Amino acid sequence: MITTVANILELDEFKGARLVAGKRGITNIVNNAALMEVPDIFPYVDKHNLLITTLYPISSDKEAKNSIIPKLWKLNLAGICIKPGRYVDRIPSIMIQQADELNFPIIQLPEGANLSNMVMGILKLSLDKHIRILDFRDHVHEILSKLFLRGADIKTLVDSLADVVEYPILLLDNNGNKMCASRDLLEDDIRIMKSAGDDFIIETNGRIYNKNSYIRHLISAGGTRFGYLILLGENMKQGSMVVAMEQAAFLIAATFYREYSIVEKERSFQDALVRDILGGRIQSNMDAINRAKTFGWNMSFPQIMMVLKVVSGNEADRFELYEYILDKKLIERLLDREQSASRDNIKVVYMDNSLVIFIGANFMGDIKRESIEVAYVILNELKGEGKISIGISNLVSNIEEFPTRYKEAYNSAKMGSLLNTMSSVNHYDDYRIFDIIAAVKDKDILRKYVEDQLGDIISYDEAENMNLIETMKVLIEENLNMKKAAKTLFVHYNTLRYRVNKLKELGMDLDDGSKVGDISIALSIYLWLSANGDWDI
Repeated sequence: MITTVANILELDEFKGARLVAGKRGITNIVNNAALMEVPDIFPYVDKHNLLITTLYPISSDKEAKNSIIPKLWKLNLAGICIKPGRYVDRIPSIMIQQADELNFPIIQLPEGANLSNMVMGILKLSLDKHIRILDFRDHVHEILSKLFLRGADIKTLVDSLADVVEYPILLLDNNGNKMCASRDLLEDDIRIMKSAGDDFIIETNGRIYNKNSYIRHLISAGGTRFGYLILLGENMKQGSMVVAMEQAAFLIAATFYREYSIVEKERSFQDALVRDILGGRIQSNMDAINRAKTFGWNMSFPQIMMVLKVVSGNEADRFELYEYILDKKLIERLLDREQSASRDNIKVVYMDNSLVIFIGANFMGDIKRESIEVAYVILNELKGEGKISIGISNLVSNIEEFPTRYKEAYNSAKMGSLLNTMSSVNHYDDYRIFDIIAAVKDKDILRKYVEDQLGDIISYDEAENMNLIETMKVLIEENLNMKKAAKTLFVHYNTLRYRVNKLKELGMDLDDGSKVGDISIALSIYLWLSANGDWDI
């Protein structure tokens, strides 16, 4: 509870005192009192002080009396109490006028007022308030600490804090996204908009809250920022609420650390299980299914596997995005929300500088088509995060197929990143020729074939950077349809014609079907060699 000028006037020590000017400032906050014993009082008062005086120090200084009210107002004092009679007959009219203009309260004290008792009365009120705040802080700390020691999660702490303070509570991440809300808020009825700086505008339960109607407290510990704790209410100046938020933020930060520690341990064991599965070290379907249950993973067959590879950005940025996806369970929550798959049937792990995604395929009819649709849902959610390549395996029917299917998904993602300038979804079925190419042990034979078919084009492309290889690839994919190829390449039709003429000059015969077939095979070999770092002639 805050103390205002109005509260001070209700004290026994202020019986007979009257508010004679600046009446609109009656709600000004008072946190202490000061006696004016020297003319130059200004360095000795603080914000929200209530100054008490007989005006004796400036009684004969007209200029000082004319300027004291504006100066005190600029220092954000709560107001001034003046006892006229002994040193000044009455409160100067200029002071009354200035106080009314500035909404700065002037309280006229009665003749028998004891200034020392008045100061003590305010100090006692402030002390009582401080004691109540400390008692409330201890009360909040005791309740939340007991829950913390019992292993309560963050949602339980948020709900308990809301019960104690009797206000709704929100927990936001560092980007202002809702992590959880107290039970008195409807989860689906919360809108959060970023405002200036670290401020937010929050709309919920039919009301709008800005920085003046909530308390925001940063949750941080050890240099790590976890997010913001928000208390929504009418008048958010209460000291008791501020200290309650401080206590809660401290314990929630500790809970974050504890949960992160548990998650890291679980992730370590989980990653070991996945490596055993993908390494072919688990031979039994039932063994894999039972071990997966330990991590809340409802593994079932058939499965599809995806590998999500972030291509653009530096290594630190890519890893940060992977961590964000894992920590927020972004893919699991997304597919569950879109009803593409149940959260329990999905597992996402980090491996080999990419994310491996396991999805139960029991719910799918046309598995290839639907798995591609699921991949595009993920890709659309990550739009704006740079170039991303998703590779999709063929169906995993049993535990023994996982190692092969992982290679399919991984290589599809890798090839897709090389074959496409933008983010892409790549199914293994569309790259099966690369298995045939990979079976050829003598890489020199492959390089010689590419050199015979495409050597001049590759050399020209490297020298002139005309994207002839990409142009040739798209032309073949579009069955030599120039209009479709230009649209796919995002180039003008005449630009494509110029490139095609250049390809013909360099020996590419588009009128001979068998030649186009040879070129298509050579192009696939070239792309495969480049992807594996084996193109060097």
